[in-house]
Amino acid sequence: MKIFTSATIKLAGWYLMILMIVSLLFSSIIFQVARSEVDAQIHKIIVQRKGDFPAINLSERIDNSTRNLLISLGYINLIVLLAGGWCSYLLAKITLRPIETAHKAQSRFVANASHQLRTPLAIMKAETEFALKNRKAEKAELTETLESNLEEINKLTELTAMLLELSRTENKLALEDKSFNLTELISELVRERKAEARVKMNCPEHINIPLHHTATRELCAILLDNSLKHSSKNSVVKICIIPSKQNITVNFINDGTISQQTLPHVFERFFRGNQQTKGYGLGLPLAEQLTKALGGQISVSTSKNSTIFTISLPIL
Repeated sequence: MKIFTSATIKLAGWYLMILMIVSLLFSSIIFQVARSEVDAQIHKIIVQRKGDFPAINLSERIDNSTRNLLISLGYINLIVLLAGGWCSYLLAKITLRPIETAHKAQSRFVANASHQLRTPLAIMKAETEFALKNRKAEKAELTETLESNLEEINKLTELTAMLLELSRTENKLALEDKSFNLTELISELVRERKAEARVKMNCPEHINIPLHHTATRELCAILLDNSLKHSSKNSVVKICIIPSKQNITVNFINDGTISQQTLPHVFERFFRGNQQTKGYGLGLPLAEQLTKALGGQISVSTSKNSTIFTISLPIL
C-alpha cells in the first residue's frame, strides 16, 4: 500500500537522521580527542628538543595528520550513511509491519461487514419498492413482504450484535470472585436448545470455575451451536470436560469434517467453508476472541469421522 510505503520511507529517514547525528557527534569527539593528543605530543617534543625540530616539517606533519584523520572519519561516516540507510529501511518495515497487517485485516473486516449489511438492506429495499408499485397487491402479499422484511431486520440485528460483541472482547477479562458450575452452565445451554437427545455429556457433576460467567456462557453456546449445526441430524454431539489443577479443558466433538484447505481459516472473520450454510462466519472468530479474553486457548482438529473443538481455560 502506498500509504505504508511512504510511512516506511519517512520513518527510515528519521532513523537514519538520528543515526547520523550520533555518528557525527562521535566523529567530532574522536577528532577533538585526537587533536588534543597531537597537540600534547607536539608540545612535549618542542620542550624536549628546545626548538631544534624544524617548524615547517612539524606544521606539515600536523596538517597531514589532521587531513588523514578527517578523511578517515569522512569514509567512516559515508559507510555509516549507506549501511545505516539500508538498516533503517529494514527496521522501519519491521516496525510498521504489525500496523500494516492490522490495517489490512481491519480493511477486510470493514469491507466484509459492509457487504453483509448491504445484502439484507438491498432485499428489503427491492421488496418494499415492489410492494409500493403494485397498487393492486392484496393483504396477503403485503403481509408476506412485511414478514420477509422482518426476517431481514432480524438478520441485521443478529449481525450487528455479533459485530458489537467482537468489538467488546478485545481486552482480557479478569477472573471473578464468584465461581459457577461449568457443567450446569453447559447443561442449561443444551436444555435451552431442546437438544438433550443429541448431546452426550461426559463431565464431572461439579466443576466450579471463577471465570467471567457471561463470556464463558457465550463461548460455550457458540461451540455447542456450531457442533449441532455442522453434524448430521441423528448424530450425537459429545462434550467432555477435563479438569486439572491450573486449567479446564472442554472438548466439543461432532461427526462433521473440515477439509484441510478450510482448516487454517475457520477462525477468520466472515469465512464460511460451505457457502450454503446459514450464518455470517462470525461465530468461531468470536469464540476465539472470547477464549483469548478469558486468557485461554482454542484449537480445532478434524479426521474422517469427527471434528473436535478444544478450549483450555485457566482457573488460577
